[in-house]
Amino acid sequence: MDDKLTAAVVHDMKNALGVLEGQLATLSHTYPEIGAPYALCASLRQKLIGFLTLYKGHMVARVSDVCPEDFLLEARDLAVLPQDPPSIEVEISPGTPLIWFFDERLIQLALEAAIQNALHFAKERIVLKARKEGDFLVFSVWDDGPGLGAEKGALSTGLGTELCRAIAAAHVRSGLKGHITLENAGEGGALFEMWLP
Repeated sequence: MDDKLTAAVVHDMKNALGVLEGQLATLSHTYPEIGAPYALCASLRQKLIGFLTLYKGHMVARVSDVCPEDFLLEARDLAVLPQDPPSIEVEISPGTPLIWFFDERLIQLALEAAIQNALHFAKERIVLKARKEGDFLVFSVWDDGPGLGAEKGALSTGLGTELCRAIAAAHVRSGLKGHITLENAGEGGALFEMWLP
């Protein structure tokens, strides 16, 4: 299928899922059992947004000044949660700047993908962190799940990781390029990190 036609079809599907997501959100207030289908619909819509963002061509970061702590708190509050979700905590390490320059929309998209993945595997706890490491601001998402390589539910397409990698790489400053890491954490679970120059 032609790339432009594929993107157009995916765009239409994304819009239809957005309408369905809104209807399910409204129903979930009255019928709590709708929570799981609502979370699934929101997750599918985010994957389609990720697909469109990743495959539309060269990605350019439009940076602005953003408060890392406010950004993480908002990312936590915007997460679409399943029924009986794990706790999501926000930690800001000492020395983290009050302001950093990055594309808030793109980084929000990347963190949404990382948080949704963590929600899929976490048992009881997810921690979102920000810290300064040399010339980089590092956002991290840790979950207390079984770690990388664990099988749970449907197979991953890898789209979320590729999207996060492309978004990080679009952030370039003073010869430094953004990047991501994904590994098993020493204390157990999986640790995703996005390094922004």
